[in-house]
Amino acid sequence: MAASSAALSLLSRPLRAEQLKRLSLLCGLPLGGRKDELIARLTAAESAVSLPSLPPAKSRSRSRPQSQSQSGPVVLSIDLGIKNLAFSLMTPAAALASSARKADPKRKQHKTADSSPQHLPSNSPPAIELHAWQRLSLLDSPRSDKDKDDAPDADAVVKAANAFTPAVLAQAANGFLQETVLRLDPQPTHILIERQRWRTGGAAAIQEWTLRVNTLEAMLHASLQTLRDVGAWKGVVVSVQPERVGPFFLDDPAALASSEKPAKKKSAASAAKKKKLASDEDGEEARSPDEDDGKKKKKKRASNRATGPDAKKLKIALLGQWLAQGDLVIRPGNADIGYMIDAYRDALPGAGRRSRTKKSAAEESEVQAKRPALDRKLDDVTDSLMQGMAWLRWQENTALLREEDGVEQLLG
Repeated sequence: MAASSAALSLLSRPLRAEQLKRLSLLCGLPLGGRKDELIARLTAAESAVSLPSLPPAKSRSRSRPQSQSQSGPVVLSIDLGIKNLAFSLMTPAAALASSARKADPKRKQHKTADSSPQHLPSNSPPAIELHAWQRLSLLDSPRSDKDKDDAPDADAVVKAANAFTPAVLAQAANGFLQETVLRLDPQPTHILIERQRWRTGGAAAIQEWTLRVNTLEAMLHASLQTLRDVGAWKGVVVSVQPERVGPFFLDDPAALASSEKPAKKKSAASAAKKKKLASDEDGEEARSPDEDDGKKKKKKRASNRATGPDAKKLKIALLGQWLAQGDLVIRPGNADIGYMIDAYRDALPGAGRRSRTKKSAAEESEVQAKRPALDRKLDDVTDSLMQGMAWLRWQENTALLREEDGVEQLLG
């Protein structure tokens, strides 16, 4: 009955298309389509929400901190890559509303007559406990134990030439699941896999590296399905569109809307014009501009939202702000996570110099020995963590639709 009441609630409300798109953004759903399609997606998502044991944000904020020994979701978020695969394991932690507001100090507080101090911003980061967070390569370097000046070994040459064959990728996918995923503690109940694209920048050609990562993605899904069928793992696998994560936390619905416009059927005469269309970070075609002022419209759209490199920098900076809040947003589940968080913050632009000034050389050397090696390439570990946090918040927002005033809270 909850799903039916939610459907009637959405259908009976005089919501505008912009409001329905806002709700879709806050629940991690596509923004394209007619109003009835938007309502249908929201209703279907509400009835299939994947966090039955986690109360909505409003009621959860009034309760005392939730014990992680309870049957809450354990989320493993994977940012796919062959040489740079990043993953994070997290569980939701109950957070007081005051803590959530401190974690998002720039957000305006709503001081309406009926607003309560327990209200949480709909796109604020969820409070989590982080149990694992790392980046690894699924393929070992064939010359990792040899000097650069040494003559190449025959076996190493053959191994390098066959490093990305289906057989080798299958072994890598199975090894990652058997040696890493199934040994995680706690065991994940939900595994989020970053959805891969086929084309980059709207180009006609499909790059070889794209095919390799897409092959790995399919193998992970197939292996996880096999593990479920044989009873080795019981959980849910979810594909997450990466272009929905950044706009959600950065509050940039224009970037998401432009990436999800349906492709129009093109005649042979307009095929050549397709190459000149604007494309977003995920490589999907943007809306076709008019023939006369197409370039001007394309530049205008691009100036209203962050480009791919800019979006990465913004997400890295935003995660750095969350980590600076300490346990209010991201609480380390063990000592290794604490060292990983320190390594991430030290790898942020300018953070390393400030860190070194606070410690002596001996103290810094001792701490660095315990920290994982983390270079300045932070986008992979950032995306894996933010993807999981976004998905948790989407589930909470979707569950909030069941509340009598849930729509008002989300739109407020």
